[in-house]
Amino acid sequence: MLKYDYTENEIVLCREFMTEVEARLALAALESEGIEATIDNEIFSRIYPIGTSDLGVLRLMVRRRDLEKALDIVNTLNFDSY
Repeated sequence: MLKYDYTENEIVLCREFMTEVEARLALAALESEGIEATIDNEIFSRIYPIGTSDLGVLRLMVRRRDLEKALDIVNTLNFDSY
């Protein structure tokens, strides 16, 4: 009997970004490789652009099963880590 693994589909943090431009470029790079991703905290960051505060950080989220490949792709973009 097949058993569904819910943890594979869990949404997890891939990378945090301080700028929307970097977050969008990373999102586009993942989507071009067939990885579903989303940017979390986007609306709050637009309303309250707090600069370097953790409240304004944009979080790139992916499914757990795609995390390793997503990190490899994002790391090739040479963004600074936060």
